[in-house]
Amino acid sequence: MNNEILPRENPILVLLLRMLSLGLSGWEMINSQNFKEPKLDPQIVTKFIPSLLVLMVDDQMRNLNTKLPHDERAQAISVIEHSGPPPDAFQAYLGESSVAATLAMYYALNLVRAKDKNGVMRVLGFLATTYRYRGYDDPFLHTLISGLIGMVDDFTSEDFSTVVFDEYLCVGLPQENVTRHLIRLVYNVHHKLNSHRLESILKTLQPASTQSEILQEAYLSLDEKISAVAMMETMESDARQDMTAQDSVFPGSSTPLRVGQSLL
Repeated sequence: MNNEILPRENPILVLLLRMLSLGLSGWEMINSQNFKEPKLDPQIVTKFIPSLLVLMVDDQMRNLNTKLPHDERAQAISVIEHSGPPPDAFQAYLGESSVAATLAMYYALNLVRAKDKNGVMRVLGFLATTYRYRGYDDPFLHTLISGLIGMVDDFTSEDFSTVVFDEYLCVGLPQENVTRHLIRLVYNVHHKLNSHRLESILKTLQPASTQSEILQEAYLSLDEKISAVAMMETMESDARQDMTAQDSVFPGSSTPLRVGQSLL
């Protein structure tokens, strides 16, 4: 980055994009026995890449704002200005180009790795519309879900849960690999979800008799874990209530005796 040039004027960037396009078209070329290099859409370079850079700049601005002296108003303005919907070009090319879809997927993984909640909320839902549903490829989902599990505390936010579940993962159902990864995510973050959200997800995930035995076993394991946690919470709540009732009947009965203190 020694020279400030436009993306279309960067020969290395254009070469890398052509190589990516070639790799993504590999199976099609083998199946069709047509080994001609697919033409790279020039608007990927002139429109999509600049829109992706806009998102990256916004990410850096939000990150920089968190390091400045605390000012709630300025922070709110910064979040609003740099957390709006992605540019139109970013949204448009996800469904038209495998290159654009792949770049957006790796950008989303970078946001998850950085635990950038606002960034993830901004782009994750649009991966449901990627070219040939690349946003639901198994290797990508495995890495993405592993990263989302690391953001477990963010699932207390209903806005974040809405993007992850309603706008992205549930859109990919009933694909079996999506269902499997969704079960894995809920298995690890269910204790952070509100009861209505959890109940809705469990109802959605409930497997049909025609689905694979592995998927049914995974759902059963999830259901058993949630039931066990709920039972433990009920027991702890009952124990606290018993202690409170005992204290009200025998004030100070729960206070431990000091050394040398008489029982009388």
